[in-house]
Amino acid sequence: MDKNDDILMDGMDERIEAFLRGEMSADEEAAFKQEIRQNPELRNRAMAMTSLIKGLHDQNSSKEANITKESTVKSKVRPLLWWACSVAAVFAIFFGIYKDHRYRMLDAAVSPYYTEYDMSDISRGDVDSATIAHLYDLFIQIKDNRNVSNIIKELEPIYNSLDGDFTYNAYANDIAWSLALAYIKDDQIDKAIPILEKLKADNPNTPIFLKAQKLLKRILDL
Repeated sequence: MDKNDDILMDGMDERIEAFLRGEMSADEEAAFKQEIRQNPELRNRAMAMTSLIKGLHDQNSSKEANITKESTVKSKVRPLLWWACSVAAVFAIFFGIYKDHRYRMLDAAVSPYYTEYDMSDISRGDVDSATIAHLYDLFIQIKDNRNVSNIIKELEPIYNSLDGDFTYNAYANDIAWSLALAYIKDDQIDKAIPILEKLKADNPNTPIFLKAQKLLKRILDL
């Protein structure tokens, strides 16, 4: 690391320290949080410093022995020990910022692929009307809700029963597609991939094949 890098790092650490101490104005704090979202180096540095402080707080009896590396960080951390009891709150800030950034990225990835369902013709008294209405309501909630974990819990057993239960057979593609979107939005991309691959295999040369192919490419790049 050259002299210019050292200067930049010191300036970065000073801003992180000011943020953690609550010494920024409201405008400065808002700008700093926005920069953390956009600057991975700043975010990682802030998390490293906060993590080190937490380690010192959790291991009071051996704090001097546990800090032998990163001497420049250590010199900045020692004056901060007096407020170490608030480290959990600081972690929550950074974790919340990261989660918000990740959510917005995942939501943007799936937003072009939501399907609009018109439920005006549902519930006409036929045997399956209530089932269909409930399914479509779940599909719509995936688009509208940030937390989709409960929706996933409802759709998973339905999707897993498709091979042996023909109750939902006519809606198999919609169920698979919506569950894949929910998995992606919930940051479970590894579970969405096999569903999208199966949709491709089961529907060659169809619009849903092309949609699944495009979405697969998009999420594999995340």
